[in-house]
Amino acid sequence: MHRRGFTLLELLVAGVMASIVLGGVTMSLSQLGLSKSISRQRLDAYSRCDTALRTIRRDIISVLRRDDLFDTRLKITDDAGRFDGREVDRDEILLFNHSLRANKEIDFNGEGVEYETQFRIDDDDSGIVMWKRRDPILDDNPVGGGIATPLAKGIVSLQLEAYDGASWIPQWDSDELGIPYAIRITIAAIGSVEGDDLHPPFIELRTVVPLDRIMQPADLYEEIEEEEEEETSGEGGLSLDGEGEGTSVGGGSDNTSAGDDRGGDSGSGSKGETFIFTDPDGNQHEIPLP
Repeated sequence: MHRRGFTLLELLVAGVMASIVLGGVTMSLSQLGLSKSISRQRLDAYSRCDTALRTIRRDIISVLRRDDLFDTRLKITDDAGRFDGREVDRDEILLFNHSLRANKEIDFNGEGVEYETQFRIDDDDSGIVMWKRRDPILDDNPVGGGIATPLAKGIVSLQLEAYDGASWIPQWDSDELGIPYAIRITIAAIGSVEGDDLHPPFIELRTVVPLDRIMQPADLYEEIEEEEEEETSGEGGLSLDGEGEGTSVGGGSDNTSAGDDRGGDSGSGSKGETFIFTDPDGNQHEIPLP
């Protein structure tokens, strides 16, 4: 029996079809890997954005509100920068707030619960980083001192606006305008911080932090001064040596006779007589005589 083989044309057609199928499979796998990488970077950018947004929101909510302007500060500085060929917001915020978390994780570090807190974005050797500075002392130089730590990488934009009851203002200073009604925060982050992507994913989040514009009353610690007693320090009190004075009521006898009656040496005191004495606090006590 004679077997017929494949012709050259059939082999060429089969090779072309196999190449098309393999090319499609390769392209599909490549697109799948690219989609997975983009999704991972978008999730990473969202995580950075959310972390920075929650941190700033928590510190703004706990801003100090005092009648003394030295202990109250909320300042927004409007600034801008460039990223990926476009202009982005690079605002800064300085505030005095209270926090129960110390800068250093040690048993005792001498810190209180009130801090100078500042947020800003800087470009350095490690890339675009949002920094947070905290100083545990409210001093005359609120823009210096303390500890600066990187909060999150890839934060490319920070926009802060204050609401005065009518409109959103890009700049604010509590020394002149007091505490605003609210702060609007807009943060943008990218998913790639290594610079390997020409157009990395761009995520933007926004929130509004309401504040109480009415100043809280000042902490008044008035020292209560005790009024001077009209009596001398020895009057109205009982001492261990029996020198305390008293008043006899109903018997008509003086203090000496009352003391004799209490001693029991003489029976001159009649029944029903009482002895009234005043303690050092000014309270009067009535004691029946024996």
